[in-house]
Amino acid sequence: MTESSRPTVLGLVADPGLPTEFAHRLARELPGVLDRDADGSWEVRVSDDRIALDEHGALPMTEIGERARDREDLDAVVLITDLPRRAGSDPVVADGATGSRVGLVSLPALGAFDQYRRCRDTVVQLVTRHLFPSREREGVGQDSDAGRAGSLTRLDPDDTGAADADGDDRSGSAGVEDEVDVRLSLTGLRGRIRLLAGMVRANRPWRLVPSLSPAIAAAAAGAAFGIFYSNIWELATALSVGRQATITLVALIAMTTWLILDNGLWESRRSRSLREEMLLSNLSTVLTVAFGVLTMYVLLFGITLTAAALVIPPDYLGTNIMREAGFDDYLMIAVLSASMGTIAGALGSGFADEGAVRQAAYSRREQERRARLDRDEEPAGSR
Repeated sequence: MTESSRPTVLGLVADPGLPTEFAHRLARELPGVLDRDADGSWEVRVSDDRIALDEHGALPMTEIGERARDREDLDAVVLITDLPRRAGSDPVVADGATGSRVGLVSLPALGAFDQYRRCRDTVVQLVTRHLFPSREREGVGQDSDAGRAGSLTRLDPDDTGAADADGDDRSGSAGVEDEVDVRLSLTGLRGRIRLLAGMVRANRPWRLVPSLSPAIAAAAAGAAFGIFYSNIWELATALSVGRQATITLVALIAMTTWLILDNGLWESRRSRSLREEMLLSNLSTVLTVAFGVLTMYVLLFGITLTAAALVIPPDYLGTNIMREAGFDDYLMIAVLSASMGTIAGALGSGFADEGAVRQAAYSRREQERRARLDRDEEPAGSR
């Protein structure tokens, strides 16, 4: 094959987990997309290089990309990470070092839904407009890619790396590298909300429930108490819907708060430059744990409702509540029993392994980030 007919080779380097899944899907789909939206033919490979944070907890994008490019004879490299990145207060969707032809896409900034499509279109936009701007076909990609990837704002990396009036670094978690000359962000409130949703998605909150087996056992015992005691039936059917909803909400908040505090999931940093990062991190923790607790409650409610229908005969229930029993009465009993079980589960969660809860509540990159911050916050004399 002659040099002129050689396809342009794009390498993808991804974090373990969802980023790697996306990278393999992109390797199959991107050649056709790039052939259509840019001149020439394209080949996309998933590199074996790993994305490792440096001793400061930063992600050396250009160093990783250049190493993969030189070793595997690639024309350009795009990193895909689940590490949230900010420039000042703005979520960073993508970075590019055009001189090195290295780019990076941060999945959390793409939001919680439709992440793969947004990731694909952001990679296309990054490659065709910034890493290979001369390869973009006239009239193709300039508008269509922007619409699919989202309305991204190009920031000046030099400005985002400046210090504010009080001397605090505003570069945020994305940091600043000399070679980075393209930074794409979704600015404003919409960008922050999308970043927060993406951080929760990266934590995969549905993994929390299996790690809370002691809490689930205590919750099941508490819910069973509501099924087998007629006084609970009378109370449940006498309560209004609003009061039942309030009890349920209090139970969910109580268990969420207990899990966060008991397992040390709440961040409290002294550094002013980390204040907004800490706020986003704590909000993502609350939403992650709350989603896990809500999932547990829904499962507990379904089991309790089924058990109540099997255990409590309608005639016997009607005798206790002094009227004909209906399906709505079983619903009210199940709701109150599940709420009681959730409160009991909060107490039982104290026996859950703290490491397992942390591992379930955070992605691997978030665990690394928090460990690095913990080390940085330690007093010098304690090291």
